[in-house]
Amino acid sequence: MLPRPPLGPIRALLLPLLNQRLAAPLRDGELDFLEGRSVSIAVRELPLPIKLGLSEGRLWLDWADASVDARLSGDARALLQMALGSADGDALFFQRRLAMEGDTELAMELKSLLGRYPLLPAPPFSLPGLGTV
Repeated sequence: MLPRPPLGPIRALLLPLLNQRLAAPLRDGELDFLEGRSVSIAVRELPLPIKLGLSEGRLWLDWADASVDARLSGDARALLQMALGSADGDALFFQRRLAMEGDTELAMELKSLLGRYPLLPAPPFSLPGLGTV
């Protein structure tokens, strides 16, 4: 197993993005399903998944371990399409490009939330192969 790199730079990149893009749903209680729980998010092409959780109304990230309640994994292209809002998570699941394990209800709620609130703005130029599915 590879040694884990420092998590600080990953947190510095991802937490502000998550807090900005999910501010309204967090404020409106749409992330309450995640309180005290965690979901592993794994890019299949990368060796180290992260876990996302909510504690006392605040999002947090850590390296994933066996303690996660659910796992959401997919190929890099599928997860990028979800982050851009250019692909439907259900379609990706039925195409077997997105997988859920553990508490699948929890993973499905997170997948649905990410479908409603894309994490990345649409780029001002075309990205070949990242259109809708």
